[in-house]
Amino acid sequence: MKKSSKSFLVLAAASLFAAGLIFAGDAPANKAGGCCTKAAKNGQTCAHPCCVEAAKAGNNCTKCGGSGKIVKADKK
Repeated sequence: MKKSSKSFLVLAAASLFAAGLIFAGDAPANKAGGCCTKAAKNGQTCAHPCCVEAAKAGNNCTKCGGSGKIVKADKK
């Protein structure tokens, strides 16, 4: 009886893991780092050297948690 309950638990855990992989959402393609977001709220640009270098290349700083290319928001 113990062996079948352990097998059931392993099967249930594997099923939950597989379902998590299937339904996992993709990370946003363009995301600014936390420091850049905080600076933008204050109307400034981030002064971290890593962020400045990434911005010169047109990218968000991956070291500070950003990803993808920098996208400028249209102001209307």
